[in-house]
Amino acid sequence: MKEKYESGAVDFKPILSKLKSKRPDVIYMVSYVMDAALLMRQIKELRIDAKLFAGGAAGFAIPEFIENAKDASEYVVTATLWSPKVAYPGAKEFAEKYKARAGKYPSYHGAEAYSALYVMKDALERAKSWTPDDIRDALKATDIVTAFGPIKFEDREGYQNQNFMDTLVLQVINGKHETIWPEKYATKKYVYPIPRWRDRR
Repeated sequence: MKEKYESGAVDFKPILSKLKSKRPDVIYMVSYVMDAALLMRQIKELRIDAKLFAGGAAGFAIPEFIENAKDASEYVVTATLWSPKVAYPGAKEFAEKYKARAGKYPSYHGAEAYSALYVMKDALERAKSWTPDDIRDALKATDIVTAFGPIKFEDREGYQNQNFMDTLVLQVINGKHETIWPEKYATKKYVYPIPRWRDRR
């Protein structure tokens, strides 16, 4: 079953009722954060069970999803490029300083912006001069690890100047995004199949 909706919708129950009748094993959604939270709250309300609820990054991967979906967010899996708990040098420190200043942990957007400025600073310090060609050459030679992860601009697979990095898979466990894959970054073991709504505390 494949369904679309208008962003900002407030009643997903007609779509979700049709979904419930299909008794799916996996429910995969791509939504902005408030839509994602509302979808999961209504899925819980309608007691739609599945072996896995998966969000296609976007709204499911940022802290506001858990804040707004509350316990309906539990066990949802999503992909992202960064998490405050990932074991990159400086990631935890950045996340804690951000939280101290903003009152909440950053999303991957915040870490990405912070690290982009760090990469630019590093390149400008290494550039022979500040001409466009020398700055480009310095950026091309970048090979550092930031709070957002490893940064190295490569040409491969038909793409130029790309920073190929690991995608992280997160699962909401005990009300927090935990990294479950790749194993080298895992902070918790994944839960699958997830409990039915009636079996949850």
